[in-house]
Amino acid sequence: MWKEYELKLFDFLKEIYPKCEIEYDDSIFGIYSNVERQIDFAIRGNLAGKRILGIVDCKYYNKNINVKIIESFIGMMQDVNANFGFMITNQGYSQAAKNRVKNSNLKLDVLKFNELNEIELTLDYFFNQNIKGLQLSKSEFFKRNKQNTGYFDVEKSNYKKRVIYYREGFANTEYFAFKKLLENSVRAFRDFELLQDISLFIPANKCDSSTNFADKKYLYSCKITKYEIEKFLNTNIDYLRDDIINWRTDFIDKISKDIIMNFANLYIKQTELQIS
Repeated sequence: MWKEYELKLFDFLKEIYPKCEIEYDDSIFGIYSNVERQIDFAIRGNLAGKRILGIVDCKYYNKNINVKIIESFIGMMQDVNANFGFMITNQGYSQAAKNRVKNSNLKLDVLKFNELNEIELTLDYFFNQNIKGLQLSKSEFFKRNKQNTGYFDVEKSNYKKRVIYYREGFANTEYFAFKKLLENSVRAFRDFELLQDISLFIPANKCDSSTNFADKKYLYSCKITKYEIEKFLNTNIDYLRDDIINWRTDFIDKISKDIIMNFANLYIKQTELQIS
């Protein structure tokens, strides 16, 4: 049965790396061990004129991958000088193994076969690849925010001051301005591991007793630190970054109206916009 998995994996790798050479059951001489290392799949290609190497290891177990197995694979990646690696398993992997993958300075991913014997490489996986290791730089700051929404205001946003400004229409009411300020402040810290503070601005309509129930334009703003948002939500940003599923189930799905209003009372300021 595992051979069937490997054949599916081979077809899959050819699909996602169409310009690369993929060798099944390869052997690479280790630069540190000075012995031949058996590689389930080797992926070779060119990037910016340089040869790159990826290696894939398939594990068929009746229990989760543990940290020792991850350590062994990391050692093999280093021994053959691989640029990236995939470990494929029919099970999951332990928390210690997850931590070791996360804290490795190598590009290593652990993927799993699902009940249909297909690799669980979904849109979620590719989303996580987009935010893993994002560099806190002007280029990636603007690029990432433009990916997040078409309402990102390039002209008014400022990388050096850590300011994200959204155009009118991103939130049409005060409540949704509150909600989006909360969501996007957390998103900013999730996307950029080295980010420590952020300021966000959203223009929106206000219509309540203070405006005699007439629509008036207000600018809603939030300036907050990573420490403050983690304390307020009683969560860990690194955990939300680790997997898009964590982001959805432990943040997005748990945002209630009470949480949003409490956040607004503590951190959101509002200023009426004068219409010229």
